[in-house]
Amino acid sequence: MRYYDKLDDYTDTRPSKLMEFAKRIMPAVIFIGAMALMLMVVGALEVI
Repeated sequence: MRYYDKLDDYTDTRPSKLMEFAKRIMPAVIFIGAMALMLMVVGALEVI
């Protein structure tokens, strides 16, 4: 028989749905942001 005396045994340690969504979407957001920044820099250099 096992006795639970730690609080960790009762707490839910799974990541939330929002964190799972953020982990999945953040690489795409970073990639799109980097591409947009690169296009803005190229556009600014063409104007000069």
